Amino acid sequence: MGMALELQEVLKTEEGFDTKKYPYLAKYATFMKSPSRPVLGREHEMRRLLASLNRAELSNAFLLGDAGSGKTMLVQGTLARDTDRIYVEVDLAKMAASDNGEDGATQMASRVKGLFDDAEKFKREVERTDENSQANTFSGEQSSELVLFMDEFHLLVQLSPAAAQAIKPALAESGRRGIKVIAATTFAEFHEYIEKDQALMQRLQRINIREPNKETVVSILKSVAKTHKVAGLIYDDYLYDLIYELSNRYVPADSQPRKSILMLDSMIGWMRTYPGEYKMDRKLLCEVIYDSTGVQVSFQVDGRTIESQLNERVFSQQYAMKTLENRLQIAVADLHDKTRPISSFLFTGPTGVGKTETAKALSALLFGDDRAMIRFDMSEYALESSLNQFREELTDRVWNRSHSIVLLDEIEKADRSITRLLLQVLDDGRLSNTQGREVSFLNTYIILTTNAGNEVYQDIAHYATSNDGSDGMQAYQKVIRQALIKNPSFAPEIINRLNAIIPFQPLSPQTYENILIKKLEALQAVVYQTHGVDLLIDKKVVTFLVHDLFDIDTNSGGARGLVSLLEAHVVAPLSRYINNHPDTKHMGVRVIGEMSYENKSKLKSSANIEIGSIDMKKLRRM
Repeated sequence: MGMALELQEVLKTEEGFDTKKYPYLAKYATFMKSPSRPVLGREHEMRRLLASLNRAELSNAFLLGDAGSGKTMLVQGTLARDTDRIYVEVDLAKMAASDNGEDGATQMASRVKGLFDDAEKFKREVERTDENSQANTFSGEQSSELVLFMDEFHLLVQLSPAAAQAIKPALAESGRRGIKVIAATTFAEFHEYIEKDQALMQRLQRINIREPNKETVVSILKSVAKTHKVAGLIYDDYLYDLIYELSNRYVPADSQPRKSILMLDSMIGWMRTYPGEYKMDRKLLCEVIYDSTGVQVSFQVDGRTIESQLNERVFSQQYAMKTLENRLQIAVADLHDKTRPISSFLFTGPTGVGKTETAKALSALLFGDDRAMIRFDMSEYALESSLNQFREELTDRVWNRSHSIVLLDEIEKADRSITRLLLQVLDDGRLSNTQGREVSFLNTYIILTTNAGNEVYQDIAHYATSNDGSDGMQAYQKVIRQALIKNPSFAPEIINRLNAIIPFQPLSPQTYENILIKKLEALQAVVYQTHGVDLLIDKKVVTFLVHDLFDIDTNSGGARGLVSLLEAHVVAPLSRYINNHPDTKHMGVRVIGEMSYENKSKLKSSANIEIGSIDMKKLRRM
């Protein structure tokens, strides 16, 4: 045990500092301990920190590193080597908290001053207790030094400018007084709160704490496993590599080595709690990732059913679904480029043909939830002045939901500056917000939609040789690409960054009928579940809505336009009838009058939809 640790044991009470002698230290500070395991991969940083503390005058250090990069562990490792100094950790959050009716922020300056006064008194008592001290300063005087570690140092500046001013004299006299300060915070908080205070920065020597490399993190994981006596249960060292790789991919908001350590720690917890059920293997690691992220990660998706699941949700777009499925197989097999978003697509085609529905289907397929989708209406960002707003909203939403579908609807309506911003996302898989916080897009699927080149699709609709349009779409693939490049409202440079351009064909009359049948079946189920009403629908309702009321040739809003007709002519009057006849439990929807579809000589249909109570035996069920 070093001299400082021996003195520490003599002078402290069982609870810590003596509350009567050192009220501020007792309330806001605790003695630091040596690390519970070896500090690996930080030799250079510890040497720099010790050199900073040994400076003759300004002997304070400022550790800058992302949360989880190991700043506290670095100080503990330095403490284990520097046994002639006493290390104390100061709780700035507690110092800023309100106490006994006093506002913490307004009292923080006086608390900082009281803390340093206590530190000086404690230091003098240490020196009196150890009259034969062998600790030497560069001046040759005998002294026992105190090191105050202040994590979350930005709180001092953020909450109390007066406290920031109060600490500057103490920092300036650190060499003479023998009371050193190690401040610590993250890069983002440093840039936001501290960097502009040059007078404060001149009193601290900056030391950047970067994330350790893979080799170092793997060594740390092995040390953790050995410390907790589970190393012998890990039969393949590749598991350590896998923890590192998957924690990087699925926990992008946290930093190494903490996120790998926490992942291993979680595995240890599950294995110890259910020893007969879990082993320290890849299967448990995958379950831990799923449990901690709440996301159905790619290696849990059944690649054999991707196309069929998509076709169940999206009608008559087999060519688009097949093109999409080809790319998704790469992601499911985990063979995609790990430096970019998992996949990026451009969905092209007229409105209402299934582009947004496909994005929802992908969200459910890949993440188990239709709502795991971040949608932007890009027409809201048509001005260059909206660039910062879009950057902030995009990074914030992806930060909060890092595993998601990012849908950028009608990309051709956004300003070109936003397109250039997206190029960075597609190239690097990362984007910084306006405060400099870097956000990872490596776990996202980027989907852009556009109506650019819409004139091409009218030809495709007539050219298609099958209801799904596959032959026509394949032949028109190059035509669609050329139309997009020539369109002045679309930024062509983004095309080469995308994994696939996926064209959606205009819908055929049969497809509209199929969509409507599915909607009506869903309506029947909801009406029965909500009101206990048995709703029967005449087959002619589908024919009337699709062929008499809906203008297929002009593609009046695609499937959305058809759904609007359904709501206006069926759902709204049905709702009124249910509200006016709450006791009726058998209702029907039928077409009365002659449809123009049935009589081609009629220019205008005389038919309409009637809703009422029915005799169950008389109406044909669909």
